[in-house]
Amino acid sequence: MEKYKRQEVSPVEEENERDETYEATNPNIDSSRTKHNYHIIYPHKSYIEIINNRLAQLKLKRKIRSDAILMNSFVITSDSEFFKGFQPWEQEGFFWDCTQFFEDKYGKENMISAVVQMDETTPHLHLNFVPINDERLSSKSLFDRRKLAQLQTELWEKVGKRYGLKRGKSESAATHVTAAEHRAKKIVEDAEQRGAGIDEQTVKKKAELAEITQTIDAVTEAQNQPIPKKKHEVEREIKTLRITNATYAERLRIKNADSAYLFGQLQETTLERDKMQPAYEMATEIMSMYPDEFEELLQRARTKKNTPTPFRRNVNGSGKGGK
Repeated sequence: MEKYKRQEVSPVEEENERDETYEATNPNIDSSRTKHNYHIIYPHKSYIEIINNRLAQLKLKRKIRSDAILMNSFVITSDSEFFKGFQPWEQEGFFWDCTQFFEDKYGKENMISAVVQMDETTPHLHLNFVPINDERLSSKSLFDRRKLAQLQTELWEKVGKRYGLKRGKSESAATHVTAAEHRAKKIVEDAEQRGAGIDEQTVKKKAELAEITQTIDAVTEAQNQPIPKKKHEVEREIKTLRITNATYAERLRIKNADSAYLFGQLQETTLERDKMQPAYEMATEIMSMYPDEFEELLQRARTKKNTPTPFRRNVNGSGKGGK
């Protein structure tokens, strides 16, 4: 619950009744979602005009002091888990019932505005009214620590319990946060959630980087191996290296598709691949220097593969298995 003097009312109105042009200082406000905010009690005049009109209806015995509390405000919400399973109409019904509870308890004629804000982390209701008790302006007589604790209990019994809301602390020593404290708490919670997400992404990226590092090490090890002297071994190794290199390059391409961070690692791998290019060129040059020998080796291999197995004979001269 928050208490406001005359000079403090207009800034609160500006923050509560904001539209898409409102310049927010709260980093939790997403202006693109401000259009989804909605009223349960719409103020057809400015907050100060509504307050002045209501006070004019009272038969006051003395002039209102310049430092008097003219408006009390409540922020009514819960955590994101509470609203997660709600349909839009269920969520709106919850805030309507909360507003009805305050109207019944503190007078519908004293209500100024009730607006639900959907453009922050969690939906919440800002409810503002003139604190009038027994036809006199008196925030002090309406709200002290004991009465605020009773209010919390009543709101839970008449509204919250029906919507599955868990009961808060009921001791009178329980702290009742202000709207500013509520916003500060939300900012801290959001920062912690973002930090947890960053930590999770960091662990994931480190694992991916370790895998890429292993790949680079394997490529480097292959590069340092001596080039074979026999031509068919050279051919086989070149093919193997090309396939392996293409496989690693594709794996790197996929892993770096959605990450600028891993893109840098792909560049490093490309450099390693370029270092191996001289070895490929040397092997190709050796093959070009001995084309006849290479062709002869291929011909021998083909001849051996296509030569049929000799027909085996038994000692009696008949074919295998003959009689």
